Amino acid sequence: MSWTQTTLTWPPSAASIETAAGSVLTGLPAAQQQAIGTLNTAAGAVSFAPHALSGEAAGLLHLRDQLNQLLVGGHRLTVTPYDYGVGQVEDSGHYLAPGNAAKRLADKLQDTADPHRPTGTLHVQGLLITAATLAEFASSLQQITALLPIPELCTCTRRAQAEQQHAQTRMQTPATGITPKWVPGRHQYAPLRPAVTTLGAQLAQLESLAGDAHNPVAKLTALAGKRAAWLDQQRQQLANLKAGLSGTLYGLQASGSPSTVAASLTGGLPGFEHAHTAAVLLVSAQPLTFFKELLP
Repeated sequence: MSWTQTTLTWPPSAASIETAAGSVLTGLPAAQQQAIGTLNTAAGAVSFAPHALSGEAAGLLHLRDQLNQLLVGGHRLTVTPYDYGVGQVEDSGHYLAPGNAAKRLADKLQDTADPHRPTGTLHVQGLLITAATLAEFASSLQQITALLPIPELCTCTRRAQAEQQHAQTRMQTPATGITPKWVPGRHQYAPLRPAVTTLGAQLAQLESLAGDAHNPVAKLTALAGKRAAWLDQQRQQLANLKAGLSGTLYGLQASGSPSTVAASLTGGLPGFEHAHTAAVLLVSAQPLTFFKELLP
C-alpha cells in the first residue's frame, strides 16, 4: 500500500452497465420507426400495445441497483497549497510538497481531537496531483477535475490559475473603473420572477390545451423524435466523458485501521522538487469500487 503513478481509466463496472443498457437502447430508433409506421397505417383504429423493447428493458432494470451500489457514503479529506496552515506561503506564491501533503493527511487520520474522524476498518482511495511548476500543476488539476469535480480541487484549480495569471501580469498596473461598478448578469429581471412564475403557470396550461389539437399519432411521433435526439445526446456525453480521461497523477489504495492507512501514506511519494501538490483521501466503510477501477 503506497502511492503509485497512474492514469485515469474508465471503470469496468461502469462499462458493464453501459454495455448492458446499450444492448437495448441501440435498437430503439429502428423499433420506434416500426411502431410509428404501424400507427400511421392504422391511424383510424389504433391499438396501443407495449413497446417492442419494453420486455427487454424491464429485464435490465436491475442495472439501476448496480449503479447505486457505486454510490457509497463516506468521508473526503483534501489538502492543497492554499489551505491555511498547510501550504507554504512565499512572495512568489503558495507551495506544498508531496511529503508534507501526505504527512498532513496521515496526521488527520489519527487526529483524536477531531470528533468526526473515521474509525474502524476503512477502505481508502488516495489521489495526489503534483507538479514541479505552477503551470503544470494548474493544467493537471484542470484535467482531473473535468472527470472528478471534487469541490476542494475545483477551488484549488481556480486559485492556481489565478496565481499563474497574477505571476504573468505582476509588473503591470491594471486600470480600475470608477464607482459604482457595472454588475454582469440579468439582475433587473429578479423583481419580475414571482409574476413571471405565476403567469407562466397559466400559459403552460394554455400551451397544453393547444397541444390537444394534434392527434395522438402526431404526438407520439414527436415524442419518439425527442427520445431519439436525447439518446444521441447522452451517447455523445458519455463518449466525451471517456475521451476526457487524461492526466497523470499518483493513486493509493489501502484498507484497514486509520493508523494502518496513515502509515502507508508515506511510501512511493515523488520528491520535494514537486513544489505544487494537492491530495485527496476518499474514505468509506464500504469498498470504493468505482475509484478503485478508475485509478488501477
